[in-house]
Amino acid sequence: MIFRSGLRQAGFSGFLSKRSLVALWIFFLLCPACSRSHQVPVAKVRPSSSHSLPPIVTVPVQQGGFPAMRNIPGRITFNPVYYKRIMARVFAISTIQLKAFPGDFVHKGQVVAVLRSPEFLTAETEVVSVLNNRGQHSSSHTSLLSLAESKLRYLGASSGEIRRLLKTRMPSDRYAVRTPIDGTIVKTGEIEGSQVHPGDLLFEVSDLHHLWVKAFIYPGEEGQVRKGSRVLIRTLHPPVRQVEAEVEQVFPMVDPLTRTIPIRITLPNPDLFFEPDLWVSVLIPVPPASGQDLYTVPAKSVFENRQGKTSVLLQEGEGVFREVPVSVYAIDGDRSAVSGALRPGDRVVTTGLERARARIRPSRSQSS
Repeated sequence: MIFRSGLRQAGFSGFLSKRSLVALWIFFLLCPACSRSHQVPVAKVRPSSSHSLPPIVTVPVQQGGFPAMRNIPGRITFNPVYYKRIMARVFAISTIQLKAFPGDFVHKGQVVAVLRSPEFLTAETEVVSVLNNRGQHSSSHTSLLSLAESKLRYLGASSGEIRRLLKTRMPSDRYAVRTPIDGTIVKTGEIEGSQVHPGDLLFEVSDLHHLWVKAFIYPGEEGQVRKGSRVLIRTLHPPVRQVEAEVEQVFPMVDPLTRTIPIRITLPNPDLFFEPDLWVSVLIPVPPASGQDLYTVPAKSVFENRQGKTSVLLQEGEGVFREVPVSVYAIDGDRSAVSGALRPGDRVVTTGLERARARIRPSRSQSS
């Protein structure tokens, strides 16, 4: 009995040992694969390369500067010398034809509109009556004919229309309205399909090659802006255009609404780039103080030190720099006009300012 139980125990333990061996064998097979599958790849880090600092760059100081500009707004207007308002001289029943509209360019003497006018018909009929009257060689007949022709010219008849009437002796009620100058039609009156009375506006024409700019300055600035002063007119919209113009008039009184002084500038416009009623910038040169020497340096060479003073760095030798205070008079793009203890040919630092400032020496004013 005891022997059988021992065999059972031995067989059972053997069975356990076999299962343990199988389990160990499976464990050794799977674990290396698991460890390989969960292995995190290690990134290869390249050693960082040291970046070389930019060299310190200097350029020579140039003697002389450029004018500072005061910027004030201005508005383009028509030049009345080259602007005409055509008013009706006769009564007309209606407008038969309009031949030009706002924006159209017309030449001097070109017909803009044709009206039907009984008054014009009466004036031509008078000329024909004088021509048909007997005694054409008398002095009174010549005077009457000249008077009748003068009336036609006053009403607006052209020399060609009068010659046509003298040749055909056929009066007409067609009244042609012509432009007195070359220019652009700016406006037409409310004449289409309606009666026209003497004094009614027929159209407005202007030569846009000649314009005005109206601007305003504050009291006390009259000394900087005078009649004949040269200024610059610059557009506020792209493409930016800048032209030179001349101040035509500085008003001797103050505008009561703005408390400013109006000025008038003649604006040449040969390519019709500028248009009336546009706002522009008026750049007025501001002269430097008397006895002030100006120098031109790159704008990026000017900096503000810890004391809040505007300065530049000059190179005095290999690795030797000196700070010089300057006053900025004008800035134009990438250049600055400055005044200070500078000399033509001095080398001013433009690149590597921070590195050069670590080696600066006291300026002449500081050392003195």
